Amino acid sequence: MQTMTRLTLIAFTLLLITGMPLRAQPLGSWERVVHRTEFTLWDVAFADSLRGSIVGDYGVIMRTTAGGNSWTQQLSSDQFAFRNIHYFDDSTGVAAGFRGTFHRTTDAGASWTRIPLPDDRTYPGMAVVGGTVWLSGEEGRILKSTDRGSTWTTLESGVDVMLGSISFADAHHGWCASVQRTLLHTSDGGTTWKEQPLDSFLPVSTVCARTPQECWLAGYHGLLMRTTDGGANWQRIPAYDTDYVRLAFDATGRGWAVGKRGAVVRGEQNNTQWKLHDLTAAKTLHGITFLPNDRAVAVGEFGAVYLLDAVNPAPPVPGK
Repeated sequence: MQTMTRLTLIAFTLLLITGMPLRAQPLGSWERVVHRTEFTLWDVAFADSLRGSIVGDYGVIMRTTAGGNSWTQQLSSDQFAFRNIHYFDDSTGVAAGFRGTFHRTTDAGASWTRIPLPDDRTYPGMAVVGGTVWLSGEEGRILKSTDRGSTWTTLESGVDVMLGSISFADAHHGWCASVQRTLLHTSDGGTTWKEQPLDSFLPVSTVCARTPQECWLAGYHGLLMRTTDGGANWQRIPAYDTDYVRLAFDATGRGWAVGKRGAVVRGEQNNTQWKLHDLTAAKTLHGITFLPNDRAVAVGEFGAVYLLDAVNPAPPVPGK
């Protein structure tokens, strides 16, 4: 009995020290990159293994030419908030966000030029396949460009909610979601959309389409679901309990998700279970990306930038 009491006391002491349940066992270590920006950051993308950009609130743009080890700050001309960024190649990239904000760079982020959109609505969702870009946002509005954002057409979604996340597997098949529990699917590049029912009352915050048949979605309170038949059926996947903000998959096909409490969650057992990889000191993480050299960068609230040197480290050699 004394032994059991002692073990219980030790477990309780560990819980007080860590401030989290004992089942949360971090598997990796993310290093915070020191810089001067305190703006909330939303997304990150790299043109190559050295040059990358981060975008965030108040039009902040940060740039690295050192693989994420150091960053310099810029501000866009209108200083409206950004939500997404993407690089098409080693020089050309685009960023989108609030009140019709859409900017392009042709020098890997050294300078940015605003490109006019058809309206000044807020577009928190962006998807890119090849040179085609889709934006989703206020009042169910979806925009599409087939020339890297130079010209746009307006698509009809059939709903009037804020569509905060959009993702395409190819030029035809895509999904779009709202935290108001609306999920849309298209098989013709966005010309027409059909609502897909979900057996969940939890809000969906992010979607990630991998193939025309496979799509993932995540949301509040550990919501993580997958379809492998184009959305006809959705399966709930066991996942660490946090509010997810962004989903992504690395070069090996392993899934990663970031969200509240600075959580970085990783897919295990062929993505059939998603477990805590690490808890950073960030209040919330909003974006994650993977570099060609097996590095990863995650960004979030109050200027949080975290760097992981080995996304998929080599297994230890027996006997060493």
